[in-house]
Amino acid sequence: MKKKGIIILIVVLLVLAGAAGAIYYVLHNKKASNEELVYATKISDLNGGYDLTESRYMGTVESQEVKGVNRDSDKKVKELYVKEEDEVKAGDVLFEYDTESMELQLRQLELELTSINNNIATLNQQIASLTAEKAAAPAEEQLSYSAQIQNLQAQVNQANYDASAKQLEIDRQKLSMENTKVVAPMDGIIKTINENNSTSSSDDDSSNSNSDNGSDSTSNAYITIMAKGDYRIKATASELTVRSMSEGQSMIVRSRVDDSTWTGTVTKIDLEHPDNGNNDGYYMGSSGTTATKYPFYISLDSTDGLMLGQHVYVEADYGQGDVKEGLWLDEYYIMQEDDGAYVWAENAKGYIEKRKIELGEYDENMMRYQILSGLTEDDYIAYPEDRVKEGMKVTHNYEDVMIDDTGDDGVIDDGSYDDGAYDDGSYDDGSIDDGYTDDGYIDGYTDDGILDDGSINNIDDGANMDGIDGSVEEAAPQDESAPDSDSEVVQ
Repeated sequence: MKKKGIIILIVVLLVLAGAAGAIYYVLHNKKASNEELVYATKISDLNGGYDLTESRYMGTVESQEVKGVNRDSDKKVKELYVKEEDEVKAGDVLFEYDTESMELQLRQLELELTSINNNIATLNQQIASLTAEKAAAPAEEQLSYSAQIQNLQAQVNQANYDASAKQLEIDRQKLSMENTKVVAPMDGIIKTINENNSTSSSDDDSSNSNSDNGSDSTSNAYITIMAKGDYRIKATASELTVRSMSEGQSMIVRSRVDDSTWTGTVTKIDLEHPDNGNNDGYYMGSSGTTATKYPFYISLDSTDGLMLGQHVYVEADYGQGDVKEGLWLDEYYIMQEDDGAYVWAENAKGYIEKRKIELGEYDENMMRYQILSGLTEDDYIAYPEDRVKEGMKVTHNYEDVMIDDTGDDGVIDDGSYDDGAYDDGSYDDGSIDDGYTDDGYIDGYTDDGILDDGSINNIDDGANMDGIDGSVEEAAPQDESAPDSDSEVVQ
């Protein structure tokens, strides 16, 4: 019966060793499979172009010079001769005032002036009469006459002032009647007509320009005219991106209908006048959060092919429009070492290798190096992260090497070893001690009958295991104190 106990012990050890080996194999191979894979990208795909749609803005072609023509609030417009989008020349009649109402107003002013002059004449007659009476009056009445004469003289002075002011109104009205037709101050296109505009008749300068200030200072003018030919681009950027821009920054303007492009420079970023014209806030994401938009202006190097009012795309110029000869690579793929420059490249067998390359020119705007030798457009390269080691297997599927943010390599560190798979329950807390040995796993396979009721008994009963019995008996030391086999079985 001694040999039977030894066999049981050996089988238990083999079971434990096999289980531990299987667990270690699975976990070790899972980690190794991820560590030994490295993702590589084809160079031709890297150089296929830049997706700049996230930093692309909407813009409109407008004139560099915009002038507004106001109308007099004291006058009635008899006829408007233009409409929006009309092309006009300097001197063309834009609108005409109603002269009939102006003539009525002139006659009213002249009547008022006549009345003032009549009043002055009456006051002067009264003064002359009082002066004569004062001369014949006794001394004690002289003071009373003097007071009356002084009062009348003050009224005459005020009346003379009123007459002068009224005469100026008459002269201005006559001048207005001579200029009932308002003409265009420059060649251009009628941009807007604002029927709600009304400007005081005291405005001598009926036009103004916003060619320099960047803001739409003519927005309240009765008629706004944009000059032709000398175009610029007005675009808007949200509050999230506008501060990343700067005056003097190079920009690329792209047509929305074909491959035409233009270049220019940001001349003004207007943070004081949010664009509230045709957008009620810029919506971000599903939350409905709004972001205010601000206008900025681009002066163009050439306006050939552009049309006034044309809608375009605008993006910062980082050199993406330049076509460079040869092979160029982003600098973050390149490892600079004392003996030269290297990249992680895939070899002919599908494994990563540290390959030496020869560098040429450096593009500071695009942060790219020209590759003179060592790589071709068909090669695959990997980003030089710390975990990459020479000899790792290359994959072209990024999902094969998805990284878990919670661990160094993302494989097992977050719970497989330290945080719970073993310490918290796999071994110490229940996998081996709590149930696989002490609580019945091994007991159930031995004492409870799994092994004794068939596995080991069949071996002892001669189920082709005579050779094993002999080998075990020879190898195992004899223990005289060991109980016989009948006493080991727990019923």
